[in-house]
This record gives sequence, C-alpha cells and structure tokens, in this order.
Amino acid sequence: MRFVCPAFATGFSLMLAAGCYGAAHGDVAASAPRSPQLPLPPVAAPEGQRWVLNAPYSDEFDGTELDRDKWHDHYPGWKGRVPGLFVPEALSVRGGMLHIQSGVLDPPRGDQGEWTIQCGAVQTKARAAHYGYYETRVKASNLTTSTTFWLKNLRDDEPRPHKVTELDILECIGDAQRWPAFADHMLSNTHLEYGVPAPGEEPVVIKKGDRSPVGGRVADGFHTYGCWWVDAVTMHFFLDGERVHTVELPTDTDPTPMDQPMFVNLVREIYNWEVQPKTADLLDNTRNTTSYDYVRAWRLEPVE
Repeated sequence: MRFVCPAFATGFSLMLAAGCYGAAHGDVAASAPRSPQLPLPPVAAPEGQRWVLNAPYSDEFDGTELDRDKWHDHYPGWKGRVPGLFVPEALSVRGGMLHIQSGVLDPPRGDQGEWTIQCGAVQTKARAAHYGYYETRVKASNLTTSTTFWLKNLRDDEPRPHKVTELDILECIGDAQRWPAFADHMLSNTHLEYGVPAPGEEPVVIKKGDRSPVGGRVADGFHTYGCWWVDAVTMHFFLDGERVHTVELPTDTDPTPMDQPMFVNLVREIYNWEVQPKTADLLDNTRNTTSYDYVRAWRLEPVE
C-alpha cells in the first residue's frame, strides 16, 4: 500500500444514483456458477442482474500452501519499504487461512544491510479485476506494521496507459502509535495518478478517502471489510456486512477516474511515518501475524 498521508475526506453520500451500475469486467466466463454455498455480497444485485463469484480474485485458503496458479508470493516490482522486505517465507496457509508473519531478518539483507524486518505480500496474477464487490475477513497483527487489502494497476497497463489507479479497501495498523485511528478504524482511500512527469515535475495526483470506527481494536478480532466498486466514480465500503462510508470521486479532471482494471493485493508493510516495531514484538508469535480468513470477489452479470 503506497500510503502517503493519513488525511481522509469526511463527507459522503449513501444514496445510489439510478442507472450508475457499470457492467463488470473479469476473467470468469458469463456462464460461471453462482457459488450458492458462499454468502452473497451484503448488497442486493440491481434488478435484472445477479452476483457471480469472480474466481481469479477469490480464495478460501483451505489448502496447505498458497495457490501458485492464482497468487504471486511477493509484490512484483516492489521489494517493500525499508527496513521491511517482502519475503515468501513470511507466508503460510494453514487452518483455512492465509497468515503473513512479521519477524527479524537475521542476518539483514541488502547491499548495506538495510533490510532488517520480515514483511510479506501476495498479489493476484490476474490483472483484470473491475467493477464488483470485493471482501476479506481478517484479523490484524498487533504490531506497528500495516495490514491491508487493496487493488491497483500498473502505469503501462491498458486500456489507459500512464494512468495509475489504486483502491484501498482497508488500511490499518494493529498497534498504531503516531495515528491511533489506524488501530480501531476501517480506513479506505483512493489514489489516481496521471501522466509521466518530466524530470523535476510532479504528476497530477488525486486522492479521496474516508474512515469508520470498527468498534474495537483491529488486532483484537476478525472483521469483514468490503467494497462495492459500483462504477468509475462511486465506491461503497462495508464493515461486518453494513455499509459504513462512500467515496464519490471528482470528475472535473477525468470523467471516469476509477475505470482501470486492477489486481488484488494483501500486504503487510512498513510505513515510514510510523514508529518502527520493536524486536521483541517482531519475535512475539502472539502478536506478529495477520490472518486472512478468505478473499472473495463478485461481479454482476445479467439474469438470463
């Protein structure tokens, strides 16, 4: 999660505009099963449509190892934020969950020994996640490292190269020190970046987000965090099955801001503005692990 500044929009609308539901993109054929054994999203499908599981971005983590056909065991093109290095050994699948465990890298890694903390990331190999509902159930670690769930595209991705979009469904820090809200709120954000700036220039960046209280510490128990990415402008966010906040993006710069297909990420990382975790805490197995129960993605298709 490339979080820059913990500032969030406060106003939001909970009204659904008529006719704003976009057609879904995805890697699943239109004839895909509806997966009735799984709970459907906590929002009813619009009239004439139904929710269908989007399998390339969904995982119950019921096996004994990460599904290598579905997931990267790292973040391609990004090692992490110093001193936290993404390493595959931080990942494990057991007990029906994906676990990402922080720890101490001993000896340190890197040319200058700059990587001293074990962090982890998984990313879907499929990169066409589009309008739909995305959800995870997760218990955050009790460290000053992050626990996150988000979607992103790359600068050179089609259909609109040189436009980067990021949809942060959840950003939290179980033992947040500098910004305490990260420890007991669902923080959501959007990032849009346009163009390839010339040397010395800054790209055009748009950010808008919101947050809602969890009702306790994110490290004390499991919660379900979701987002209905309705269309290029509107995203409704859900906490434990209830809609809690909405982000409506401005359209003066771009009439369809959040329109890029993206990939899904589950990441534990270091924030350079947060207090770094203590060695004793990194080695404490009662607090150093984030556990993801599942990730589910749903897309809308017409009812036949």
